[in-house]
Amino acid sequence: MLGLASTTDPRWVEVALADLDAVLLDHLHCELKAASNATAMVTRYPMHPRLARELTALAAEELGHVAQVFEALALRGVAATPPPEDVYARSLQRALADKRCEPLLDRLAVASVIEARSCERFGLLAAHAPTEAMRGWYRELFASEARHHRLFASLAEEIFGEERARERIGFLVQREAEILSRSAPAPRVH
Repeated sequence: MLGLASTTDPRWVEVALADLDAVLLDHLHCELKAASNATAMVTRYPMHPRLARELTALAAEELGHVAQVFEALALRGVAATPPPEDVYARSLQRALADKRCEPLLDRLAVASVIEARSCERFGLLAAHAPTEAMRGWYRELFASEARHHRLFASLAEEIFGEERARERIGFLVQREAEILSRSAPAPRVH
């Protein structure tokens, strides 16, 4: 379903559960960036009606997730902090730099892969989070991220053609597996 070339290192679950506060802070940053990215694409590419309509709705949904994560942080007594550099997202963007393509196709490919990885990791948290309430929340987020992954991929296919979009996303999926293989598991969503 997600088309990822690798699975998350099994040690990630243990690392994530050992520092859920850090995971939640990273999750907050991820949701904020996802909403911002969707809005930026609508601003830059309004000539694609489906993209504008669906990414506007996605941005609103992501902001709803931001509110949920803020609430989860407050319940744990954790104050939000500014995000650190997003090494994962930057690495994905750099992976495409050597084989330039249309900027919109690259943005859709990166967003699709990020959403797929988030989906996979939220699925792991849905299975292993310490409370039933958290497991239920992560099940909901898993479903949302799966829809978002598919939305970005389908927009790429619609705008650039199925073969070209799948080739670009497939290329990035392979690079993403290499990127993850070079990093140790950390208490982050990505």
